[in-house]
Amino acid sequence: MIIPFSRAGLFVPAMVLLLLSACGPQKKDPPEPVLDSPAAAKQKQTEPEAAKKGTDAKGKDGEPPKDEPRPEVKNVLLVIVDALRADRVGAYGYDKPTTPTADALAEEGILFEQFHAASPWTAPAFGSIFTGVSPTVHGAGDILSRQSSKGARVHGVTVDGLRKDLPTLAELLPDDVEVSALVTNSFLTDKLGFGRGFDHYDHKNAAMRSYRTADEVTETANAWLEKNHGKRFFLVVHYFDPHMQYGPPDEYVEKFAPKKPRRIPVPFTDHASARSGKLDPSPEEAAFIKGLYDGEVRFADDELKKLLGGMKEMGVYDDTWIVFTSDHGEEHFEHGSFDHGHRYEEEVVRVPLIVRAPGGKWRAGHRVRYNASQVDLLPTFLDLYDLQVPAHLEGKSLMPLVSGAEKAHRASYMEYNLFNGQQCALFDGRHKIVWDVRKRSGFLYDLEEDPAEKNKLGSGHPAYKAMLEALQKGRKARAEAAKGKVVNRVELGEEASKALESLGYIE
Repeated sequence: MIIPFSRAGLFVPAMVLLLLSACGPQKKDPPEPVLDSPAAAKQKQTEPEAAKKGTDAKGKDGEPPKDEPRPEVKNVLLVIVDALRADRVGAYGYDKPTTPTADALAEEGILFEQFHAASPWTAPAFGSIFTGVSPTVHGAGDILSRQSSKGARVHGVTVDGLRKDLPTLAELLPDDVEVSALVTNSFLTDKLGFGRGFDHYDHKNAAMRSYRTADEVTETANAWLEKNHGKRFFLVVHYFDPHMQYGPPDEYVEKFAPKKPRRIPVPFTDHASARSGKLDPSPEEAAFIKGLYDGEVRFADDELKKLLGGMKEMGVYDDTWIVFTSDHGEEHFEHGSFDHGHRYEEEVVRVPLIVRAPGGKWRAGHRVRYNASQVDLLPTFLDLYDLQVPAHLEGKSLMPLVSGAEKAHRASYMEYNLFNGQQCALFDGRHKIVWDVRKRSGFLYDLEEDPAEKNKLGSGHPAYKAMLEALQKGRKARAEAAKGKVVNRVELGEEASKALESLGYIE
């Protein structure tokens, strides 16, 4: 068995059993990730220089966290705001009032300063959140563009979903937990396996000018809670709005983008020209586009406030672990392009993670400086429920980082970009290597010396060789773990095809 009282039942597919047995016996704390970077290995003895600039898992005044018991888990609310970059959140230092609700959660919870997506776009990132493994292993988002010589297009709407023999978050939770999700993205369809194990999976396709907006999401979520708040629940709520298009309600345009340039329409939808460089916006135009994005973020944040308000009225707010994060970020011309899915710079792959424990007092205001990844979320949820963690998971529970029992960066491996060829990346807490798989070439960033990632470093840099070896070792391990996987290749259909074409995923 994978875990006691698994939603998947007593019988587990043979392929999963073989995978688990091959990975060794189960433990409450899972084994080390399949990829350990050179810097992470050194941290087992000493703290790196890069970490010294951050704050430890301590309180507001720098005092070590009190040794108080972790609140028990009754309910969990997982909020995922699509395309939300960490540096547009106030609690992460942004100087505009985009996220007062999320900032309040950080005041009463734990903020992870360095948290990275497993992929720069939705399907593979959600796949890693739901399965605790990298895209190569879970399979979701493996599209035919990777067979193209240029890798610049999604050919049709044939795409791989979550492998059928891999247990998901919803399947691993206890049987007495009502598991529900409200997701708005054409790739997150149940056809691709994302709804597997959920008691209630409310999925809507999303096109450029037609999608379920944040107010509709909140209304639907509160309606579900009205019917189910008397049960133990795990609820996933996905706000799509910061994703293109950028066209928030008028009040948010007025607040964040009041000076409209003549050339930029509202809503802004021309991601293709912006991404290719054809648009070439002036500083004023670029600022306006960013302002529209900020308005979308604030719109989602205000609706989150209403969702939490509904939970308070129902008496379940302080019985619930609240986890606030994103699937990926968004580039706004920082590296000569726009949108997401194509690059591994921080604006695209660094996402927020804020965790508020029930009652809002446990570890309130703490900031964890060490790096972690989306593959760590599933083992964290299982840890909260005091369940054994399957040995095949790449990640580990985040709780040792919260308590201070673990003081080391965890390497973040990232892959499955949509555009810009087939690339992957590894970040160890200081250095990031980006590798072009077909060209067999890469470059390095030193984020301690170059946090804006303006200087690409070559093989002559002292850290390059070790980072490349770690990257290739991890790629090989993941390829081995994926051997024999049951492919879930699906035709998404005409409605999804049109929606994805409008968003630029199909050309």
